[in-house]
Amino acid sequence: MDHPLKVDLLGGDVERRARRTTAIIAVVFAVAVGLLAAIGAGASYRAVQYGTSVLEEVGNLPIISEIRRLAWGDSATIPTTPDNRMTFLVLGVGGAGHDGPELTDTMLLATVDMKDKRVGLLSIPRDLAYPLGGGKFVKINSLNAYAEQTHPGNGSRETANAVQDLLGIRIDHVVKIDFKAFQELIDAVGGVDITVERSFVDREYPTDDDKYQTVTFDQGLQHMDGETALKFARSRHGSNGEGSDFARAHRQQMILLALKEKLLAKGTLANPSMLMKLYQAIASNIQTDLTAWDAMKLAPLMNHFSSEKVTTHVLTNDRGGELVSETVNGSYLLFPRDHDWSTIRSIAADPFQTTEERTATESQKKTPVSIEVRNGTVIPGFASRLADLLKTRGYTVDTIGNATGRGYEKTVIYDLSKGTKNDDLVKLKTLLNANVAPALPNWLSTSSTGSTESAPIDPDHTDFLIILGTSSSALTK
Repeated sequence: MDHPLKVDLLGGDVERRARRTTAIIAVVFAVAVGLLAAIGAGASYRAVQYGTSVLEEVGNLPIISEIRRLAWGDSATIPTTPDNRMTFLVLGVGGAGHDGPELTDTMLLATVDMKDKRVGLLSIPRDLAYPLGGGKFVKINSLNAYAEQTHPGNGSRETANAVQDLLGIRIDHVVKIDFKAFQELIDAVGGVDITVERSFVDREYPTDDDKYQTVTFDQGLQHMDGETALKFARSRHGSNGEGSDFARAHRQQMILLALKEKLLAKGTLANPSMLMKLYQAIASNIQTDLTAWDAMKLAPLMNHFSSEKVTTHVLTNDRGGELVSETVNGSYLLFPRDHDWSTIRSIAADPFQTTEERTATESQKKTPVSIEVRNGTVIPGFASRLADLLKTRGYTVDTIGNATGRGYEKTVIYDLSKGTKNDDLVKLKTLLNANVAPALPNWLSTSSTGSTESAPIDPDHTDFLIILGTSSSALTK
């Protein structure tokens, strides 16, 4: 007998399976939220009882301790490295919907000393020249974009490998975050509190429709949501000295430190809703080689790193900075001032020293260099100002004065050290855009007039005599 055709618009196996799947997801979600709430409540209670932090007590809860024990064993609760340090490369990109979505708008090295509980932050400017070999260079902010073309989905790790080879350090992990994730991350913790160091206005802040808008920040403490914090971090054309990539890098470090404080604040990890928002922000728009287990092992350590033990560095081309700017084939690039990367590599290797501490250490290591400076131009006070600059770099300037002749176009360095201080000679030549002469001319080696302008030089007590020309004039403007 024929069976009648039945059409069940309200049921059927597919519909029943869909309802069952939905119910299972709902139950799992409810259990997860309940578990997070229980963990947060338990950690909060222990923090009050023992006078510690919620974050630290999350790791001490019996259930979490048991998970850690099963996953890593009793003796491996925290990551270990040969030098008790861990270095992270943080990359900020525009992401989908932005011009050059994989160009790194931000590149920051964060080194954590797990033994002494110190943190060193080093911001790398986007225009830093990365050497390709054969005298060719690209801006370092393009490395990730190129790497994504050849290694899709793994560009951040390839970029980390290139940076660690350039700076001679080990980069353990890399984190790449886009603008959308940055905003969501800030909003997920309820915003951050930033002390704006100086007021500024940027009338050329880019909009999503390729136009501009004006953004303004007033000096003083401000509470910033994700959108405001992104504008504060990205602004590149601000007034009042805030219109450079170097100023922007400093602001980005401020936001990172403020975010750290907010994550460690009481209540963050005890709030299931906030934890869910953090997870959503991280899971959808952040690329990293850190596993969830890595993050769980690192999280309890964060509370031990106080703001007083954070050292920040921004590479700049300011007077006395580590970089100089040059235009190569029409492209603005930044190069190491000493041209051998030694200073930048020294900072990357030990980012926990302040600039003042590093200068003092270097001064103790090297033999004092004695310099005499004479003005060979018609620029008043040029020798005095240049001598002040050299002193900030650790040189000893014994005498300043005027050269007998004026009108020097090119600065000349007379090397009286007999080749014993070549490193300093190379640095001075580069700094001053100078020529080098191996021996003194007769008018400097003997005194015939008794004039202070033509007084003889004592080569036994002077390493370098510098006759200033206009080629060095830009240094003191």
